This record gives sequence, structure tokens and C-alpha cells, in this order.
Amino acid sequence: MEHLKDILEDLYHTPYLKNYIKNDPIEFPHLFQEAKDIEVAGFIASAFAFGRVDLFKKTVHEIISISGNNIYEFIVNFDLPRDGKYFKGLYYRMCRENDIIAFIFILSKILSQYGTLGNLFYSLYNTQPDIRATIIHFIKVLRSIDVTPVYGQKDYPRGLLHLLPSPVKGGACKRVNMFLRWMIRPDDGIDFGLWDHISPSVLVIPVDTHIAKISKAIGLTKRRTISWKMAEEITEGFRRFSPHDPLKYDFALCHLGINGLWKEVLFNGKKLCRA
Repeated sequence: MEHLKDILEDLYHTPYLKNYIKNDPIEFPHLFQEAKDIEVAGFIASAFAFGRVDLFKKTVHEIISISGNNIYEFIVNFDLPRDGKYFKGLYYRMCRENDIIAFIFILSKILSQYGTLGNLFYSLYNTQPDIRATIIHFIKVLRSIDVTPVYGQKDYPRGLLHLLPSPVKGGACKRVNMFLRWMIRPDDGIDFGLWDHISPSVLVIPVDTHIAKISKAIGLTKRRTISWKMAEEITEGFRRFSPHDPLKYDFALCHLGINGLWKEVLFNGKKLCRA
């Protein structure tokens, strides 16, 4: 275990990791300087971060372009009759044009009421400081917004629900957990540390196929199905290496998985290139 911790620490302190930002959805919040823009761009990017990277990045780029690169101001001042037409023809997989418009409409209502997504999340976390329970309530508030003006009827189609996933049925909620990592973990050149009222120790790892495969190989889980329970189990394993910041290795390990280098690095001692 100590040997593995040394490898993980070496990975975390490798400056070359920042080169992976451009191949990760975290690229989008890194385009901005203001905290409000970073938060909104991060939430949008994380919501669409499923499927092929080149395809979902194209969709997020289009949304940011529509905003004129003033993403917070555009969203908080979003007017459905005036601005909805700019999304004509935009879709991504099961998320149709109206689903994307409804997603923006929901964000607009939330930002108008709470000022930031962080304010909403804080208010829920303060009443029940359990990250899973807070995510459930957070998504419930977002899903409570009436999107009848978009669809013409009370409806939450599959495409919109997919953009607002909840762990209530045991799903791993990779994209929400990824967004929370970006916002809560300390600013280390990759994550942003904007929501510093919440300790990184409570975060749950965003599990994808790469993290699941690596975690099984290093003995952090034996579960076969990606789920919230698997995510908790893996996170608990990483807490043994970093109790106060268990997700510090997530970015490095995820990209080792994507690049197919994890076996060489974790088991054969190969070093990543240094910047």
C-alpha cells in the first residue's frame, strides 16, 4: 500500500497532468476567469460529458458560443422567446433541442433565485451534511422547475432527465460528482476550490469505466457494476491514502485509463513525461 501511495503522490505532483486539461470536460470552466462563469460553464460541461469526447465538446462549445462567452450573464438573463431561437437545431444524442433549451431555462431560474449554484448547494448541505443526500435534494430542486413554457406541457423527457442525474436509485452519478470535484477540491491548477465551505473529504469519486477498471486492479473494489455503492467503496479506499482529499488522484488515474498507460505506471513504475 505504501508503494502504491508513493506512485499516486508522484502522479499527483506531475506537472504534465495539466496537459490533459484540453482533453477533458474541465477544459470549459478553464476558459473563464470569473467564479460565476467558471461555475456555470463547469455545470454545463459536466452535464454533457457522456459519450465521445469530441462530440460532447462540440455541443458545449456551441452553447458557450451562443452566450457570446459571457456564460453567467447570458444564462441568468435568459429569455425564452428572445434567446431560445439561438438553440435551433442543436442536439446531442438523446438530448434534443428543447431538452437543451429546458436545461438552460432551469439554470436561469435557479441562478435568478439563488445567485449561484453554490448558494443552492450550500443551503441544502447545511441542513443535511451528507453528499449523497445533498445531491438528491439539489437535483430535486432543479427538476422542480416548471418547464411547461419550453415544452408546452408539464413534461420532463428522457433527454432532460439525463442532463440532471440523481443517485436516488443507486446510480453512480459520475457527472455530478465530477462537477463537485471541480468546485470543492482545492485550486491545484486543475480543480478550482470555489466552494470552500465544503470539505473535500466528503466528496465521492466520479466513477467511469476507466476508474472502475483501475480500482478493481489495485484492490479498491470487487463490485462488477458501476453504482453509487461502488463509488463509495472506491472513495473509501482512496481515503486510506489521502483522508482529507480522497479525490486528489482522480484526474490523473482517469487519464491514465483513457491513454491506456495505467498498467505501466501503477505496476511497472513507468514515469509520466514531465513538463
